[in-house]
Amino acid sequence: MPSQSQASMTALEENKLKILAVDCLKAMKEQKTFRVLSRELALPAGVLNRYIHGYVLPKADRADKIITYFTKGYLGKLLDSAKSKGSKFIVTADLLSQPFLLNVIAFNVRKMFGTVLASKKVDAVLTAAVDGIPLAIAVANLLNVKAVYAKRTQELAFSDHYVSKGTAAKPTSAPFYLPKSLLKKNDNVLIVDDVIRAGTTFDALVSICGQARVDVIGIFALFITVDAYRELKKEHNVHHLVLIN
Repeated sequence: MPSQSQASMTALEENKLKILAVDCLKAMKEQKTFRVLSRELALPAGVLNRYIHGYVLPKADRADKIITYFTKGYLGKLLDSAKSKGSKFIVTADLLSQPFLLNVIAFNVRKMFGTVLASKKVDAVLTAAVDGIPLAIAVANLLNVKAVYAKRTQELAFSDHYVSKGTAAKPTSAPFYLPKSLLKKNDNVLIVDDVIRAGTTFDALVSICGQARVDVIGIFALFITVDAYRELKKEHNVHHLVLIN
């Protein structure tokens, strides 16, 4: 039986899922033999061979399992490598520069918010320049919606902007700006970012959303601190791939 998230997929989204599963198999095949992959995925080597060479595509439920396996066994290691040993720095440049990995992450975002997406249509994926942009574009592409991002500078081509406002608890040295035409009243917005630490940038994006009178239906971060996660989940639907201290 397909999951709720699979059942709500369009034909286009389902085909994207299947092609991504094949890409995952190709990536795994670079490191392992067909025999090993056959044992790990519990699929005949001949079937895997036909998938990888493009003769057939896996069904949606099987594609889901393949991508999930890749996420746990491969993406997890790459995410761990982004954490600098002995420091609190997170280096996401390598992850964010690889379209294939971004597509895998976007798949996970869609799966995590499956229940929400089954009842609400996302109108926009919102992030802050600059590191969050590749991730926002990948998620927006999978969901077939627009990706918008707030910047520290105003766009000269636009005459009117939303300007983020800090709080007494989390003042900001410089505001973020977003052209008002990019968000419409009552839009459903998904906020994504690569790293959320204190949540200052997120608060700025929420400030903009409040001014635009849109509904923040969820938040996703590749990495999020335990403190930020605990605070944000009080009011929002928050998902992540890695919790950090």
